[in-house]
Amino acid sequence: MPADTPKTPLDLLSQMMSMGQGAMSSSMVKPQAMMMEAMLRQNIEALDFLRARLEGDRQLVARLAEAKDPTEAMSLWSEFLQRMMTDYSSETTRLAASATEIAEKAVRAATEEGASLAETLKPKP
Repeated sequence: MPADTPKTPLDLLSQMMSMGQGAMSSSMVKPQAMMMEAMLRQNIEALDFLRARLEGDRQLVARLAEAKDPTEAMSLWSEFLQRMMTDYSSETTRLAASATEIAEKAVRAATEEGASLAETLKPKP
């Protein structure tokens, strides 16, 4: 049996770590970086939405404080709730599309990582 054939999972890990910087690192890190970027974009989108919703809440309070009678206040609440439901519906659609994109990237990343790992660990003739 050749000396560099791994006998245990730790031998395999040791062999992978000794393959040099370029062999494993770039092929394993790139897909992970792509996934992290997609998730960070999704988090930014969610925070932007939250900021806009809180700004809408603030504006409602200011407008309610200036309402002259209960009818005007009810009208303000009605407009606010309609706009809020539209906003949440739109955001849910955007987040669902983003989650689908992230899932597709995860599958591609796992496929790329698996192929890269298989190529790296392929026995040399």
